[in-house]
Amino acid sequence: MPVTVGPFVLQEPVPELRSPRVFLCLQPWIDVGSVGTMALTFLEEAWGAQPLGQLARPGDFYDFTRYRPMLYRREGQRHVTVPNTFIRYAQGPGDRDWLVLHALEPHSRGEEYVEGVMALFRRLGVSEYFMVGSMYAPVPHTRPPVASGGSTDGALRARLQACGVRESGYEGPTTILSLLPGLAGADGIPSATVVLQLPAYAQIERDYRGLHAMLQLLSGLYGLSLNLDALRLESERQVAAIDENVQQAPRVQEWVRELEALYDAEPAPASGEEPAAQLSPELERFIRDVERRWDDGERR
Repeated sequence: MPVTVGPFVLQEPVPELRSPRVFLCLQPWIDVGSVGTMALTFLEEAWGAQPLGQLARPGDFYDFTRYRPMLYRREGQRHVTVPNTFIRYAQGPGDRDWLVLHALEPHSRGEEYVEGVMALFRRLGVSEYFMVGSMYAPVPHTRPPVASGGSTDGALRARLQACGVRESGYEGPTTILSLLPGLAGADGIPSATVVLQLPAYAQIERDYRGLHAMLQLLSGLYGLSLNLDALRLESERQVAAIDENVQQAPRVQEWVRELEALYDAEPAPASGEEPAAQLSPELERFIRDVERRWDDGERR
């Protein structure tokens, strides 16, 4: 029989996990370029992760006119998949295991959703919570991606900084899942968030440059043994394609030079923050338009 944990249902038998760390990505709020989703999927495939659970009634939290169910056919049979939050597990090579949580931002009953995730953490003995994502920002594609974020734990914060993650001072609209670090900290669970900044002028559905950068960061942070050679080549091909497109757009060439100068002069701001140096009015309007369209439409 399935095991119920708050709004979640777990498959039996529930595995005995060793102080698992959990990676979480959240769609669509901070998953531009599908960087978080692809990073977690890459790890699941590398580790041979197995299904563990999902929301028992996703309609309690999601509006299915905004997250659409999908109809498909297999071997002549009609199937429907319903949007959901899914959790999988993998046994690690060291003394801890891993949980991977693909979360969809709730449209309603957000506090109950967050409390359900915390109940899941307690039931599975989670020892660390790590959220990954990506946002559009005033950064150039010609420089290494900027990662910003932070942690509620001093030791984990120091490790993030050692891996080049810049402390975020972001203030503004956020997700209800921002409550999780405080709740986890109250339970003695260290937590961290890392958001990769992607160039707003080069919006790509599957950003392999961002994916490669995120997996490199996680590999350095946790000492993961991941083969990223094929991904690096795909990233380089994607950058070359962006270069080609930029060469055909003089206005964008000017933007790239402007952003390169800003990047080289000082740390890039977190998405939503004002750059310390003044951008040209045209580029500033473009960045604001991207953020406005994302806030008003894409994440809904």
